[in-house]
Amino acid sequence: MFRSSVALARPGLSSIRWLLLASLLLSGSSALAERVVRVGTGDWVPYVDQHREDGGALVRLVKAVFTAAGYQVEFVFYPWDRNVLMLQQGMLDAIMPYSCSPIRLDYGVCSEPLVRGQVVLFHRKDLPFDWTRVEDLKDYRIGTTLGYSYGPEFDGALNKGLLRIEQNSKEDTAFRLLELKRIDLHPQDRAVGYSMLRRLFPGEQGITHHPRYLNTEPLRLLFRKGDPAADELLHRFNEELSRFAQRGELKRLQEALYSGDADRWRPKL
Repeated sequence: MFRSSVALARPGLSSIRWLLLASLLLSGSSALAERVVRVGTGDWVPYVDQHREDGGALVRLVKAVFTAAGYQVEFVFYPWDRNVLMLQQGMLDAIMPYSCSPIRLDYGVCSEPLVRGQVVLFHRKDLPFDWTRVEDLKDYRIGTTLGYSYGPEFDGALNKGLLRIEQNSKEDTAFRLLELKRIDLHPQDRAVGYSMLRRLFPGEQGITHHPRYLNTEPLRLLFRKGDPAADELLHRFNEELSRFAQRGELKRLQEALYSGDADRWRPKL
């Protein structure tokens, strides 16, 4: 009787196959659940906008690229300098969008370009303003945002104390100060600047930009330096991003951003 009950409890061949299949499915689901990339970013409309369901143009792009590479993505929004600190501490897998400045190469590795940004100097329309070299800016009050890079020449002059700088932690503070005539100039990405001005000061604006750009540079993802897992993630991201570029997706996105209507672009998977 005992032997018979034991025999009845032993799984048949079909049961074993089912158990193996279930085990594989569970392990696959577990592996997939672990493939989550945490990306730190911040509001920088139209590139990134945490108040939109889709997160803005570059969030759409980065999510589509990682999805095509087999990853899930979690975006978290923090001040720019805190994003850098969290990347260095291993609390984030990547941060975006950043330019690949020399100081950032001390702790990060840059992805291939996403889009190209153009930093210009915004000023009030009633201010007669012209410049050809960074040295020409030394007599102006300039508002910047903590954690930003504005290009090697401007950053170098700033670090040497050659410019009159007022740094702020909030993205829109400089434009508010510019409107109040408490500063004279504000370096900012052209697409971002006009998007912000439309939000802050609807209707007729008393602020414009100088046609000479301060810096033009690709915007990228920044991954942690010296981390083999980050190196693999970077490789997978770049590989898939190149496929997007080959299909013309990055070109179409850039054109949409320069047109002032980033919503014209949606990723085609």
